[in-house]
Amino acid sequence: MTYSLSITGTPSHNPFIPKNVTLDDSVVASVGDEQGAMAEGAVFNVKFPDGSNVPCVFDAERSIPGVLRIVRKIYG
Repeated sequence: MTYSLSITGTPSHNPFIPKNVTLDDSVVASVGDEQGAMAEGAVFNVKFPDGSNVPCVFDAERSIPGVLRIVRKIYG
């Protein structure tokens, strides 16, 4: 599995500390891939700053393919 796109976000409990996360190439290789993953609710791995791989989905209501990517962890 390869990771190439890094996004910066902030945790809701402390918005002043940015977090860099890296998305799996399978969902961010093109804008069409992002759009498809958002539409389907595809689950993909995200590498967090501590090195952990966590299953996530795009938050389709707040994300804009190719511009703004917001991910949500899958709990379960």
